Amino acid sequence: MIDIRQLQVFLAVWEHRSFSKAAKAIYLTQPTVSGHIKTLEDFLGVRLFDRAGRNVLPTKAGEILYPYARRMMELSEEIVTEINIFKGADSGTVHLAGSNIPGQYILPGLIGEFKRKKPKIEVELRIGDSQAVTEMVEARKIDMGMVGAVFDAEHLAFQPTFRDQLVLIAHPGEPLSHGDSVELEKLPKLPFIFRERGSGTRLVTERALKKGANLELSSLNIVAEMGSTEAVKQAVKAGIGCAIVSERAVRDEVEHGLLRRYYIEGLGLERLFFLVWDRQRTLSPTCLALQEFILNKAKEEGNKTNGI
Repeated sequence: MIDIRQLQVFLAVWEHRSFSKAAKAIYLTQPTVSGHIKTLEDFLGVRLFDRAGRNVLPTKAGEILYPYARRMMELSEEIVTEINIFKGADSGTVHLAGSNIPGQYILPGLIGEFKRKKPKIEVELRIGDSQAVTEMVEARKIDMGMVGAVFDAEHLAFQPTFRDQLVLIAHPGEPLSHGDSVELEKLPKLPFIFRERGSGTRLVTERALKKGANLELSSLNIVAEMGSTEAVKQAVKAGIGCAIVSERAVRDEVEHGLLRRYYIEGLGLERLFFLVWDRQRTLSPTCLALQEFILNKAKEEGNKTNGI
């Protein structure tokens, strides 16, 4: 196998056209330089330099080797640079994904704040449903994800972060009650719009209905299924039906009277978002820096909510 030190010596002799000058340039003795070149020539089975007195000229074989040797030395330098960046946690790229709610309403603001602290770190954000994000983490297509439900995956860590309240929304022109809550018994009579299968919102709703009211999702009148929370909101605004969504996603619309928000009596629809990563994977310092930042922000929000 070719030693990287042999290539360094070869390049020094090539550039200086002299064994003695090459030796001085790379802080070796001339016999050591000669020894490295001979070992390389013996390994390749060709002569790399013609020596005629003080003149040292590359052979045709030397000319063939030169660009490869140069490329290997450049790659070696890149490796050292990238590893130093990795160790420093001040630059690099983190591949992140979020399910619809955290991906649209939580992570963009966190990334912006994180970037102000560490401007050289790039964060690439992808959005999918909770199941898809979890599968991306499993396949190592991303470094971390934030999802609205925990899935059965032995080697994945699901760390609780931000709390979220699910609420019932309806068109403001079709009030479901006079107050801000709706009785549980009314749900089977209402036309519902739901997210697609794999959505954390749908999964949490399904579990809450089963636990709190012994209701199957199939017992509800589902008139449409949508691929995103934004699509669900637009369908509710159009009067197609009502929906159960994250309160975070409808704050502006409720405030401006575009949607009406209700709480469902007797049904616990509070959930957590989870930061998910692969326990068996060594995360880079840049990734760990973002992970720590997100977890600290979640803790701060939790303290405010609890009045601490």
